[in-house]
Amino acid sequence: MSSLQALVVSGGGRLGDPWHRFAETSASLGAALSDRGYTVEVSDEADSRLAELASEPPPSLLVVNIGGKEAGRFAEPAAEGLVSALQRGLPTLFVHSTLTAFPDWALWREITGGGWIQGTTYHPDYGPGVALADPDHPLTAGLDQLVITDERYTCLRVDETSWVFLRHEEAGQRHPLGWTRSWGRSRIVVDALGHDVDAYRAPGRVTLLERELDWLHEQEVPAQSNRRI
Repeated sequence: MSSLQALVVSGGGRLGDPWHRFAETSASLGAALSDRGYTVEVSDEADSRLAELASEPPPSLLVVNIGGKEAGRFAEPAAEGLVSALQRGLPTLFVHSTLTAFPDWALWREITGGGWIQGTTYHPDYGPGVALADPDHPLTAGLDQLVITDERYTCLRVDETSWVFLRHEEAGQRHPLGWTRSWGRSRIVVDALGHDVDAYRAPGRVTLLERELDWLHEQEVPAQSNRRI
């Protein structure tokens, strides 16, 4: 068994929605993690599985792939487990519709450093497109245009302490699609891509996800919340 352990928290029940096939996209994430050398656990019991992080050694990496913008927040034990793990240095990737979750939960907004704004954020129709990488960010150094097939979230909220590494053009403006930050002792990547299985097969998405996983695998950050890295 690999020494690298990844936990993928997948949407289901109150943390699902009618628009996303979370089991399929979480399987795509799991396959990408396996290709990078991780032993992968996928769980659609988010509240109970995250609660366990408070009392057990955290995995090497956490991936959150959920929906449920009407759910309010994680149950209290799950929130405590997540916070405990992030404070100890759990690299975490938040993907796609996870950005729509818990719009009124202040702690969640602080951890993720951005997200969907009800009534403001939208996306063009799902389809082929181009994402624009920031060559000055260490995660996307050397990249330029990435070919994607996806929903391109537009007019997302992004905190000034987040460092945007991916954008797209819509209505004559550039809009953030991905950013990094730190919380507790943990590196965090927030990536708005990943609507369905075909999205994960797009060449640009494959390259970007590999970069994200490698960047998250680097050493933990010093103990300081809400820091741009």
